[in-house]
Amino acid sequence: MKLNINRKIKGCLIMEFQKCIETRRSIRNFNSKEVSNDIIEEIVNAAAYAPSWKNSQVTRYYAIKDAKVKEAIIEVMPDFNKPSCKSAPVIVVSSVVKFRSGYTRDGGFDSAKGNGWQMYDCGLSNMIFLLKAKELGLGTVILGIFDEAKVTEIVGIPDTEEIVSIIPIGYYDEEVAMPKRKFADTILKVIE
Repeated sequence: MKLNINRKIKGCLIMEFQKCIETRRSIRNFNSKEVSNDIIEEIVNAAAYAPSWKNSQVTRYYAIKDAKVKEAIIEVMPDFNKPSCKSAPVIVVSSVVKFRSGYTRDGGFDSAKGNGWQMYDCGLSNMIFLLKAKELGLGTVILGIFDEAKVTEIVGIPDTEEIVSIIPIGYYDEEVAMPKRKFADTILKVIE
C-alpha cells in the first residue's frame, strides 16, 4: 500500500491515518518549541469524538503549561518518569467523571466490568488524543505511575473525577525506533 502524507488542511501537513498509526511512538524527549493553545484545543476536540458508554463523554483534560504547576507535578512523579515531564512544554492530565460510565441511573452497574468501563472510555479518548497529536507533528507518552492524590490536589481536579493518565506532549527532533509488535498471526483468533 502506498502511503503519502502530502495532504494539507489549515496550512498543516496532514498524515494518512495508517501512516499515523504505524509511526506513532512513545516520545520521552521533547524540544523547546511551544505548543499553542489552539493546537491543544484541536487535539482535545478530536478526542471528543471518541465513543463512550451511552455517550456519557466522561473524559476530561487538563493542559498544564504553567512552569510552577509543572514543576510541582514533576516533584511527585517517580524518578523514571521525571525526564519525560521535564522536557515537555505541556503536561496533560486526563481524568474521568466518576460513576457515569457503566452505571445505571440508580447508581448500579450496567456492565460486569463495574467501574472499569470508565477507564476504557478514557482509553478510547486518549488514543484519539495521541493519534491527533502525531498527525499534527507532536509526540506524546502515556504515563500511568504517579502520586494520584498529590497530582489531583496540585491541578485542582474535583472529587467527582479520577485521574487516569498523565500525557507529556510536545514537538521532538529524534524519531524513536519501533519496538517489536505482535500482529494478527499472534493476537487474532477467527472463530468460524
